Amino acid sequence: MRASRVLVQVVTALAVLAGAATAPAIAAAQAGSSATAALSAPGAAAAQVPTAAADPVWSAPVTAVPDRGQPSDVSCPTTTWCMAVDLSGRVMTFNGSAWTAPKVAFPRVDGHNPEVRAVSCPTTSFCLAVSGHGYGVYRSGTWTIVSSPLAPFRAVDCYSATRCGLLRGDYPGRGLTTWNGTSLSASVTAPWASRVDAIACPSATVCHAIGLEPNGGAIALRTSGSGWVASYLGQAWPHTTLDVSCPSASFCLATSGSAYRTWRWNGSTWANAAKTDDGQLLDVESVSCTSSSSCTAVGDGRSGRWNGKAWSVRDLFPIYGASYSMDCATSSTCLVVDDRGRWWRGGGSTWTTAKSFDPTSEWVSDLSCPNSSFCLATDLVGNAVRWNGTTWTGMTRLGTRPSSVECLSTTWCMTVDSQQGTYRIWTGSWGPAVTFDLVNWWPTLVCGSTTTCFVFQDGDVRRWNGRTWSNQIRLFSAAVPTTRCVGAGFCVAMDLNGMMRTWNGSTWAAARRTGVTYPGGLTCASRSFCMVVSGGNLYSTWNGTSWSVRRTLPPELGPISCTSATRCVGTGYDGSSWLWAGSSWARASSGPGFEALALDCRSTFCMAVGYEMSSWTR
Repeated sequence: MRASRVLVQVVTALAVLAGAATAPAIAAAQAGSSATAALSAPGAAAAQVPTAAADPVWSAPVTAVPDRGQPSDVSCPTTTWCMAVDLSGRVMTFNGSAWTAPKVAFPRVDGHNPEVRAVSCPTTSFCLAVSGHGYGVYRSGTWTIVSSPLAPFRAVDCYSATRCGLLRGDYPGRGLTTWNGTSLSASVTAPWASRVDAIACPSATVCHAIGLEPNGGAIALRTSGSGWVASYLGQAWPHTTLDVSCPSASFCLATSGSAYRTWRWNGSTWANAAKTDDGQLLDVESVSCTSSSSCTAVGDGRSGRWNGKAWSVRDLFPIYGASYSMDCATSSTCLVVDDRGRWWRGGGSTWTTAKSFDPTSEWVSDLSCPNSSFCLATDLVGNAVRWNGTTWTGMTRLGTRPSSVECLSTTWCMTVDSQQGTYRIWTGSWGPAVTFDLVNWWPTLVCGSTTTCFVFQDGDVRRWNGRTWSNQIRLFSAAVPTTRCVGAGFCVAMDLNGMMRTWNGSTWAAARRTGVTYPGGLTCASRSFCMVVSGGNLYSTWNGTSWSVRRTLPPELGPISCTSATRCVGTGYDGSSWLWAGSSWARASSGPGFEALALDCRSTFCMAVGYEMSSWTR
């Protein structure tokens, strides 16, 4: 049966809040536990790993969810020409009405995306883009890609083809360097800064950068060609995102994201400007100014306009949790891209509707396989893709956030968007997105039949009866990271404290202690057999009445899926697979060959899906 799959970030946060040293749901969704382990009961010898009987034989890996797209930045030197880049190394240009097809400019490095993070184009014939491995120079239609020992780079801004400023380092980075048209200068560490987020170069000699000092205050950095000087701006939040835009040497505007503060530069000093708040708050991710009285900013589903004195804010995008970048050629001609592959054009209160221009998919989020000829996988950016027994096909955009998925047959699946409060049903084709809640976090879905599904949020649950969802009720005092159903008459849910409740087809039984702490990766083959991973890289089994004494998992093991009381399959972060035959785990002779994020088994068939690749047992 299907291995439980939860969002790593959410469970990590919950486990930290609960004081967990190890979050087991992470072990189910993410391999690589650091626990030292024997292979069966505590105290068992682990000097030699046995070979499993009836080993699964895995297919050669094939792509299921390509890691592609994810626009990261856009630059518009005119109203009829823009350049956009994405993390997968593709570039696209805009002519004022339409985009060119994505074209690979930056090659993959060691099988991974090049992580192209920013681009700056002072003219239509020159751009400089920066990546995790170097930079690319665009001259009149041709890209030249350069590896650099100063990489990774995070941001870039160019005044001309011979003057650009670059930020170095992964988050949090604070290295600064400049480009002279041929090469990069030696790197300088930003003074006083714990982190630098953005850079702007309004002249051939001057660049400004914005960052944070160690106590969480926003600072401005300035160079005129001979070192950087830091100035304190004001208090911000330690984890906020800062940006800066300088349309001229005598005016810059700096923003502070969730601190909602802004500051303006007048050519000689920085001063406070108005908060990004007109009754609605704007958590700015990206700001672009065309003059001292016209700046436009975007972030967290809203846009804002600065008129030189105050901000006006409006809701703009039907999406939450995306990342945005924007650039304005004029005060009324701005272009916004997001990391879901969409774009908008406009300014102030007038914007076009969202349109897709860069096909984007990223990493599997959930997987459900009712049989060997049909699986449905969802990814982190709202797509779903189907397995037909031979290949993956039919990638469909369901939304813009990860969806949980549960399939009971080739003609019935349900997905629930983790944040938008919507569900969709597959019956051979996709039904419409139906709203059952306000924008809310529903990360866990489980179904026992087409008339018995549950979604969980923290310790609350809602039930699907085949037509509608019930009201939200409280089941547990702590969050529910893992749950599983075997038919309409038996479901199990466990909270982070190891409390368990079972569903008998009509009601939830009273909560009971299991002795399991921080459970995750629950998988059930029947009413009388389940297995769950728990804190400390342990696992426990259920016999229909009680949970066994916990035993130690192999340290490599990630997601697991059980099809009977004597057969469970697990995959390892090292590409291995493991077999449990009723008493202990043994390493199989072959594996999928990659780290699996999700695993679902039916009888002797198993499907494993990793960041991009998939493999199945034959």
